[in-house]
Amino acid sequence: MKQRNLSRAEIYQKLMRYCSYQDRCSADIAKKIKLLGLDNEVLEDALNFLKEEGFLDDLRFAKSYVRGKFRSNKWGVAKIKEGLYAKKISKAIIDEALLELDKESYEKQLLNILLKKDKLLREEEPYERKQKLALYAHSKGYELELIWKTLKELNQYK
Repeated sequence: MKQRNLSRAEIYQKLMRYCSYQDRCSADIAKKIKLLGLDNEVLEDALNFLKEEGFLDDLRFAKSYVRGKFRSNKWGVAKIKEGLYAKKISKAIIDEALLELDKESYEKQLLNILLKKDKLLREEEPYERKQKLALYAHSKGYELELIWKTLKELNQYK
C-alpha cells in the first residue's frame, strides 16, 4: 500500500481523535495505521506518542472491554478472554482486567441467563432441557463447572 502524504502532526491528530471516541488497544491503532497506508516506523512512533499522551493504554482498554462485554453482552470469562486475545492483549493484562468482575455478580448473571433461556425452551424432557441450557451458557463463555453447579441449584428450587 502506498504511504499517503500526511504530516506526523496530521497522523497524530487523526489517531488522537480515533482514541478519544472510545478506548482503543494497540492492535486497533496498528490496524488504523495500516488503513491509512503508513509504514511500521510510523506505527512505533505513533504508539509511543499515544501512550505518552495518555490516549492509549491496553490495561484501561481491557478493563473497559471486560466491563462492557459482561454488562451489555452478558458474556462469561472464556468469551471475554477470547475477545481480548483476538485484540492481541497480553495474558498478564487480561488477568488483571478480569479482576473487574465481581464473583457474586458473575454467578447471579449466569443464573439470570439460565432462567431467561429456560422460559424460552419448548423441550419437555428434563435431561434435554439441562443440556440445552448448559450449551447455551457455555456458548456465552461461562465455565462448564459453574454452569452445572448453577443448574443443580436451580433444580432444587423448582
